[in-house]
Amino acid sequence: MLSVIIPSLNEKFLDKTILDILNKAEDEVEVIPILDGYDTPRIEDPRVRYIYTPERMGMRKGINAGLELAKGDYVMKSDAHCMYEQGFDKKLKEDCGDNWLVVPGE
Repeated sequence: MLSVIIPSLNEKFLDKTILDILNKAEDEVEVIPILDGYDTPRIEDPRVRYIYTPERMGMRKGINAGLELAKGDYVMKSDAHCMYEQGFDKKLKEDCGDNWLVVPGE
């Protein structure tokens, strides 16, 4: 399984990013958005597990909190305003080594 950690600070495209990940992943995936110091209506999907912090903790601590919750054999950190290619998760797994934290690029 791939765990996707998304630290966010009041990101207006967060829901679109989450839905894009869920729609384009071809294998098992979980999405862990970190709502850093804010709350927002949430996507109801068992593959999405939110972390809400009433006080801002910053990106690094948010990523670490997501890593503690992650259940995947593979972990990816994403910005909250990204879109993905169909099957991105399979391609990532093919090119990913042990103990890597992957950040998407162009």
